[in-house]
Formats: sequence, C-alpha cells, structure tokens
Amino acid sequence: MKNLLNRRLCVGLVMSLVLTVAGTRPCMAVHDSLQDEVHAAFKAGRAGDAAALLQQEASRGNPEAQYGLGILYEKGLPEAKISQDESQAFHWYSLSAQNGYAPSQNNLGFLYYTGRGTPKSEAEALRWYEKAAQQGNAMAQYNLGAMYFHGHGVTKDLKKALDLYKQSAGQGNVTAENNLGYMYEHGLGVQRDFREAVRWYERAARSGQDYAQRNLAEMYEHGLGARRNYSQALSWYKKAAAQGHAHAQMKLGRLYEHGWGAPQDFLEAYAWYWTASESGNAKAKESLARLEHQLSAAQMAQARDRASHFAIGKQP
Repeated sequence: MKNLLNRRLCVGLVMSLVLTVAGTRPCMAVHDSLQDEVHAAFKAGRAGDAAALLQQEASRGNPEAQYGLGILYEKGLPEAKISQDESQAFHWYSLSAQNGYAPSQNNLGFLYYTGRGTPKSEAEALRWYEKAAQQGNAMAQYNLGAMYFHGHGVTKDLKKALDLYKQSAGQGNVTAENNLGYMYEHGLGVQRDFREAVRWYERAARSGQDYAQRNLAEMYEHGLGARRNYSQALSWYKKAAAQGHAHAQMKLGRLYEHGWGAPQDFLEAYAWYWTASESGNAKAKESLARLEHQLSAAQMAQARDRASHFAIGKQP
C-alpha cells in the first residue's frame, strides 16, 4: 500500500505562492495602489525599487506586503539583491500571519512542517494550517487534510481528511481533487465508489494534474468506474507522460507493446520504456530487457533516437 500511495496519491504539502516573479513582473496579493506601484517598478526593470516598496509597507505592518516580502526571501530575487533566506521568510510570514493573513498562515505552517527557517514542529504547522483553513484558504485546507490523512501531528482521521480535501477541491485545488479520487477509489474515509473516483480524477486531469491524468488512465485501462477504453487510457497516459510522469511513460510502453488502444508498435513501446527507465522506473527496465530479444540493434537505436525527440515537460 505504501508504494501505491506514493505513486498515486499526492502526498506533498504545498505553499501559497501568490507572488511569482515571471520575467520582471510579479503577481501580488497586496492593496491595489501598492500593487500598481510594485508592478510598475518591476516592469521598468527596477526590481530593487519594487522590493524597497514592499519593505517599506511591510515595516509599517501591512500584512500583505509582509507576505510579499516573505515570498521574495523564500524564493530569492537576485535582481533586487535579495538572496534566498528562509529565516527571513519565516520572520515576515510570522508577522503577517500574526496579523491574520491566511496565505502567510499557510506558508508559516509549511515552514514549521518542513523545518525550513525554523525548527521543525508538526504541532505548530497544524496550528497555523487550522487558522488559515478556517479563513477558507484552499492550500491550508489541503495541507491540513494531508496531516489528518497521514496522522502527522494529529490523530489520523480519514473522514476529516476527506472533508478538508473537499473544501479545498471546491475552490479548484487540483491536488485535492486527485486525492479525493484516490480516497473514493480505495474506500478511505468513505464508501468505495469507482464512479466518484473517476469524476474527481477527471476534474483534476482536465486541469493538467499529472497524477490525476495517470490515475484516470488506469481507471479506463482496467474498466473501473467507466467502461474499459484503451484509447482513452492511451490518451491520458500520454498527457501525464509528456509532463515527465515515469509510471505513465512505462504504461504507454505497455499499451504499445500489446497493441491496446493503438496498433502494436514495438519501436514506440521500446522508446517509452527507454524514457521511463531513464527516470528510474524499474518495471520499464525489465520491459526493455524483454523487448531486446525482439528488436535488432538498429531498431533499438532507432527507438532511442525517437525517445530523444519526445516533448517531455510540455503538456500536450
């Protein structure tokens, strides 16, 4: 169960990263006037001025500016001469969280959970996640759900985890949607319901969540919650594989090897097995060894060349 859980359930906790620097323009959750000033400074190539504006407002007690400054220290911003400094990120998140700002409360919980910038404390992580979740923060609802699912810092409670995942999924959190699918598929905290599992997997998969795409493909492959459809399975495995999901790449190789959902193609199968094996997938390595008895050296070289041209990392 543990290995399956690691493959199919998204177990990582997440931070709220509302401020992201893309090129020179960040997107921030701060008051409109400050937001406009900061954006204008970044757009003009004055990252230092933008950071100074955040520093000024943060020092005046603006919780959203404190959050923005925390993000800058969390990620680092060389063009503003801000080095990555998790202790400083912790400092600014703490001030903002104490002022009641939910995204900072979530991020503070994450730092406590991971022991970054502060000693690790699941109890403190739980406390701050609860504060943010009570304000409706989707990331915190997911993170709190994950803690209840695994029993980290709290007594394991699958029904509570399910409820929190639903709250987060209701706000569009695709990771929570995938995990709901997993819980319905396996009857964790709820009666097993393959159709409901497919519904949640599909919601997340259509939003580009690679684990959900792989999980939905497996439901179609095995006819769970939906009529068996190898073509659909192939399509969803391809989407996950293109994002670098090694297990999906291995399953693509299997479908092509057996001619399920597409004409049998040993070269294509070998190419996908090769791609998955390069990512460390053990089953793919076993499959490569099996196909080596059916392909010539030239064909295997051709398949490896084909694999080198796969657009991995770009969602189709």
